[in-house]
Amino acid sequence: MAKRAEILDSDIGKRVTIRLHDEPGYRDIVGHLISTTSLRNRHGQVINFDPQQIYIWRAIEEVPRTASTGAPLSIRIQELEKIANETWVANEQEEVGGWIFRADVGVTRRANSALILGTDNQIDKCITWYRKRNLQPTVSLVPDINEELDTELERRNFRKLLDLDVMVKDPVDREIDFEFEAFDVPSSEWLAVHEDEAIKPLLLRTPSKYVEFRIEKDLFAIGRIAFASDWAVISRIWVSPTMRSKGYGRKVLHALESLAKGSKLALQVQRENENAFQLYLSEGYKTHHTGRFRSQSQQINLAQDCQC
Repeated sequence: MAKRAEILDSDIGKRVTIRLHDEPGYRDIVGHLISTTSLRNRHGQVINFDPQQIYIWRAIEEVPRTASTGAPLSIRIQELEKIANETWVANEQEEVGGWIFRADVGVTRRANSALILGTDNQIDKCITWYRKRNLQPTVSLVPDINEELDTELERRNFRKLLDLDVMVKDPVDREIDFEFEAFDVPSSEWLAVHEDEAIKPLLLRTPSKYVEFRIEKDLFAIGRIAFASDWAVISRIWVSPTMRSKGYGRKVLHALESLAKGSKLALQVQRENENAFQLYLSEGYKTHHTGRFRSQSQQINLAQDCQC
């Protein structure tokens, strides 16, 4: 857009940078125009200005963010971890200093662990919070941005349970040439595959679709896709052992992608699950970051009691 000194009503809503005459020199302001004489900056503050003081201004072109570009990686990692949390919402959640303590029924690890998003050490509070609920203190973190905490957790006897690759893919326009069914609520048979009956309330806290593949009435493949913001998170893909190596894993993935409706795609996979990992790679998914689960032994190990 050409630079010009006059802001019009049609410019309201644009993100702009404005240079103002301001004795003894100039002053720059940046934000989204909310009128021809005011804007809101990135901190949410409203800044008023006199149009007569405008020296020059221009609209800032918004660069579309893809699944793996945009903000700095550390920020994108935190955003994606929050998105994943929104698609698997624990019954009880409490945020403490950049950690989200989560607890729910069932054996789901994600809903019964502390999601570490900040760098503050909240290990003692984490241990106390989970012990009060008769749960083993478990955490989920990203070692690449929480190296010091990861080291401290290991020192405090939080053993590594597993690492998961978080993989992402830009939106796709997927056409389907095979039959499947998709429901807003999982059936009893769908839930039975992973013994998910106890966590049905958790699953239903997020807008989701539940995919089923059947031969006549026999269920042999399933999957889930859950929606938060402009993301769709895929999980719970399963194919019956008798139907594996026939391309149905890929078909379940394609079916789920066809329901994403333009959302960016994400999923989690253990690198040790070589077949699944290679499938996702072949379908254009890329590793965004690696998450890690750690769990403390039964011994309560508060910092003030630690002699190691």
